[in-house]
Amino acid sequence: MFRVLVVVAVIAATSVIYAGGVTRRTVRRQRQYLDNDGYDRDVATSSGVCPERNGRYPLGNQCDKYLQCENGVPTEKLCPDGLFFNSKSSIFSYPCQYPPEVDCEGRTQLQPPQSSSDCPRQFGYFRLGDETKCGQFLNCVNGIGYKFDCPEGLAFNELTFRCDWPDQVDTCDAEAFLGFRCPPEENPLEGHKLHPNSVDCQKFYLCVSGRPRLYNCGTGLGFNELIGACDIRENVTSCYSRTPDNFVRLG
Repeated sequence: MFRVLVVVAVIAATSVIYAGGVTRRTVRRQRQYLDNDGYDRDVATSSGVCPERNGRYPLGNQCDKYLQCENGVPTEKLCPDGLFFNSKSSIFSYPCQYPPEVDCEGRTQLQPPQSSSDCPRQFGYFRLGDETKCGQFLNCVNGIGYKFDCPEGLAFNELTFRCDWPDQVDTCDAEAFLGFRCPPEENPLEGHKLHPNSVDCQKFYLCVSGRPRLYNCGTGLGFNELIGACDIRENVTSCYSRTPDNFVRLG
C-alpha cells in the first residue's frame, strides 16, 4: 500500500498540464520504477524501445543511426552516409546534419563508407592535397565533390572540419605550406616576433612555438620592419604602390 501511494505522489508531483488539458509526465529516470507502460530513456537508446510515444532518439553507440517513435512504435533510421544524427534538432527539422553541427556525445561508430569517384563518403568535408598543400577541402553532396579554398594562410582541420591556423593542424607542415621557416628565437622572454614576407610587404609572419602563421596588413598598409607593425604605406620604405591595393617588395 505504501509503495502505491509513493508512485501516485511521484506522478502527481511531476506532471505538467499542456494546452487542451493534456497531461504529460515529465518523469525521466524515475520511470524505471513505474508500471510497465512507462518509458525509460536509458533502456530505449540501447535496446530500441521508445522512451516516449513520439520523438527521435540516439540509438546505441552509432552516431548516424537513430530511433524514430510514432505513437509508441519504434523504427530504426539511418542517416545518409557521412551525416550524423543531431539529437538536439527540432522535431520539425531534418535530424541528419553535417559533422560540425553535431555532438555525438561519445557515440563513435558509423556505417561503412559509400565512396564515389570524388568522395570518401556521400556527404561531408574532406581534406585535399598533402601536408604541403593544406588549404583546400571538398564539400561532398550525394557523392559529388565541390572544391573550396580556405582563406589565405589557413589550413583545413580534419578534426574540427574548419579552416584553422596551419600550426594547429597535425596533418599540415606549416613551414612548407606557407613557404617560411621560423628563425630560432634569440630571447623567448620577449614574446613572439614578427617577420616580413619576402614577396609581398603587405604580409608578415608570426611564429608560434617555432611554426609560422601568415597575416595580412590589409588594403593601404604595409608591414613596417622598423616598428614591427602594420603602417601606412608612406612610412614603409621597402614597398611602393603599383595600384592602390597592391604592394610588392623592391629588389
